[in-house]
Formats: sequence, structure tokens, C-alpha cells
Amino acid sequence: MLFAKKYAGFSLIELLVSLAILGILAAICYPSYQQHVLRSYRSQAITQLFQLANAQEQYLADYGNYAADLQALGLPAAGLRYRFELTLTDSRQGYLLAAQAQGSQRADADCLLFTLNHIGQRNAGQPQSLHCWE
Repeated sequence: MLFAKKYAGFSLIELLVSLAILGILAAICYPSYQQHVLRSYRSQAITQLFQLANAQEQYLADYGNYAADLQALGLPAAGLRYRFELTLTDSRQGYLLAAQAQGSQRADADCLLFTLNHIGQRNAGQPQSLHCWE
């Protein structure tokens, strides 16, 4: 008497269906993940702007005017995701700090530019929305 062997495992159809489901889930989740990563880098840029503003106020307390360059505040002008710029106003008694998205961060099209001035105004006179600061 011959007995048929039962093989344990997955059939090709079961494997293809599970791969299709996995592909659909990845297609749904990956864009959301990318947006989360862009927002986290945006948060880092905002934090860096506030740190620069604090360093400017300390520089003002020490020297009587604001620093003219970012190196005096301990920051190089270029990073991987954002380029930081410093503009002095009112005979070195005011400043405007800017963080401009560059490289892959430019995919965050709604929030490409952040500015902060010496009185704490965010994106003053800029077309960028303030919702990016949240």
C-alpha cells in the first residue's frame, strides 16, 4: 500500500499573495515615513536656529554688538540638510538668522526656509508659513 507524503510549507500562490500584501503595505507606509524623517530634520534646524539666537545674545552681552559670522557663534555655515546664514541689521544691533533647505531636505517643499530675527519674530516678511515651526 502506497501512502502519499504530505509536505508542510507554503504553496507558490500563498507566497505570492503574502508578497503582494507586503508590497501594498510598504507602498502605503514609506511616504509617511519619509515625511516623518523630513519633519525631524526640520525640527533640528529650528533647534539650531534657537541655539544660534541664544549664542548671539550671549555675544551681545560679552561684546556689545552681535557677531558678524556663524563661526564666531560656533557653527559652520553649511550642513547636510540646511544652510545657515546670518545677516546683521541696524549697525550690528540686530540680526536675521536663516536656515535654507538644501539637498534631500528640499523634498520638504512646504518648509524650505526658516528665519528668526533679534526680537524673536519667526519668518517675518517671508512667504513661508508659520505652521512649519510647530
